[in-house]
Amino acid sequence: EIPVVDGVVVANIASSKIPSLETPLAGMTVLAIDNEPTIVDGMRLLLEGWGCRVDTASAVSDCADRRDRPDAIVADYHLDDGTGIDAIGALRAQFGSTLRAVLVTADRSQSVRDMAEGNDIVVLHKPLKPAALRALLAQWRVAKFD
Repeated sequence: EIPVVDGVVVANIASSKIPSLETPLAGMTVLAIDNEPTIVDGMRLLLEGWGCRVDTASAVSDCADRRDRPDAIVADYHLDDGTGIDAIGALRAQFGSTLRAVLVTADRSQSVRDMAEGNDIVVLHKPLKPAALRALLAQWRVAKFD
C-alpha cells in the first residue's frame, strides 16, 4: 500500500546559461576559418552536431569588422591571404585577447608551434581528431562558468 498525497510543484532551477552534461557545447558559438569550402562545410556539420552555433570565414580579410564575438575560433593555418594566426590576431584585436583559439594545421614545424604558443593558441594537427577538438571546446566552455 502507498499513501495518496497532494501533488507538489517543483520549480525548475536549472540555468539555461550553464550547459548540461549531455550537451556541454550546446549554444557555444564557434567561428571556423578555412579557405577550403569542403573543410568549412565539414567543420560546420561536425560542430553543429555537437550543438554549437557556427559562423564561418575563408580568409583573414573576412575577420575584420565582425559584429558578434565568438566563444572560440577554429582556424586553419594556411589561408589564401595570410595565416590562421593572422586571422586570430585580427579577431583578438577586435574582441579582446581572451578569445580562445585553436589552430588546425598539417605543418608540424617547430616555428609554427612556437608562433602559436607565443600567441596563446592551441595547436591541433591534421588529420584532426574530432574527439580532441570536442574535449578542448568542452574544457573551454566549462572554464567559462568557473
